[in-house]
Amino acid sequence: MNWIYYLLEANLYLTIFYAFYRLLLHKQTFYAANRFYLLCSAVLAFVLPFLQIGFFSKEIIQEQQFYYEQGEVQTSFLTVENIVIIIYGLVVMFLFVKLLFGFKRLITLLLKSNVKQENGIRVIELSGSKTAFSFFALLFIDPSLPQKSTVIKHEMVHINQKHSIDVLFFELLQILNWFNPLVFFLKKDVKLIHEYLADESTTNQDVAKYDYAMFLIQNTYDSQNLSLTNQIFNSSILKQRISMLNQKKSAKWARLRLLITLPLAGAMVCASTMAFTKDYGVLDLYPKTSSNKFGPNQTTPKKTKAKEIVIADPGKKVPPPPPIGPPIVKPDAPKKGAVPPKPPKAPAKKTLDIKIAPPPPPVEPKPAKGDVKEIILAPPPPIEPAPAKKKQNKDDVIYGDPIPGTK
Repeated sequence: MNWIYYLLEANLYLTIFYAFYRLLLHKQTFYAANRFYLLCSAVLAFVLPFLQIGFFSKEIIQEQQFYYEQGEVQTSFLTVENIVIIIYGLVVMFLFVKLLFGFKRLITLLLKSNVKQENGIRVIELSGSKTAFSFFALLFIDPSLPQKSTVIKHEMVHINQKHSIDVLFFELLQILNWFNPLVFFLKKDVKLIHEYLADESTTNQDVAKYDYAMFLIQNTYDSQNLSLTNQIFNSSILKQRISMLNQKKSAKWARLRLLITLPLAGAMVCASTMAFTKDYGVLDLYPKTSSNKFGPNQTTPKKTKAKEIVIADPGKKVPPPPPIGPPIVKPDAPKKGAVPPKPPKAPAKKTLDIKIAPPPPPVEPKPAKGDVKEIILAPPPPIEPAPAKKKQNKDDVIYGDPIPGTK
């Protein structure tokens, strides 16, 4: 969305330039200088975003971004950026079509009216319209207007000074920057300066200011609304035109106020460099140099490309990388006349009392399946001798089984 940031930044500068004009210049009588200021400031506002002063820019640490290869992810079309583009484009198309209709109305008037060629100017007679206006080298006028010569003098100033170029330029500027309402007032002020210039030039050609003002008041009607033309009988700006006719001439030193725009433009570029991080700044007026971080011929760090990390297939075994040994340090070459250093003494050998453990007993191999182990029979238990029979005495009672029938 860099183009959106560019338009916002350019309109910010345009607003600042126009505010400076309204504060210090719009009541001054040097109309040609004011016209030059409005044209140049409008162009400069859209050029300044491309400029930057690297000396004031902040150092940006560019980190390498790592990413993994993944499958395509489907995103929705109705993102914020796409919605803004659609709305902006639709309004621009509508205003551009409206501008084309303005050209169509002029062409229709040109084809339906009588056309005469006078002194290299094409005069289009609009009978009964009670109006007069010009567009480039075309002069539209009602032949029945009173003081027709005065009207022609007024409109010839517009034609000779190419005021239609200014009008067309600010019409296109308003179409592209329709979201900025100040562009409408800027276009209105430019047209007002055109009328100031034409009124001043007309009154300097043997026409009294009072008579000219009364002529404008008596012949001002609700004229046709043609935004591409300069109309002499425009009721919306009549009061301002008459007041400027009686305005005292500004002092010559007042034009020095225009020089304030130079430091103003420089301050804008400095503020833009320090406040915004932009990719469309193509011209560095004062680049920053640093001998510690960059070479003698390199003033800005090069952008590092992001490395691509590919996940290996888990089925394939990747051999481990070889071990990295310590770096080999080459000894410096001895200088001429220097005494070679003595070789270091070898450390004394120390004897260590090492006891070697006895080897473990041999492990008999396990028999394979089906082999018969050696059967060792245990010895029989010893036979105990039978107890000797005891001799019975007469007095010994012998217990035995009871005699049946007795208890």
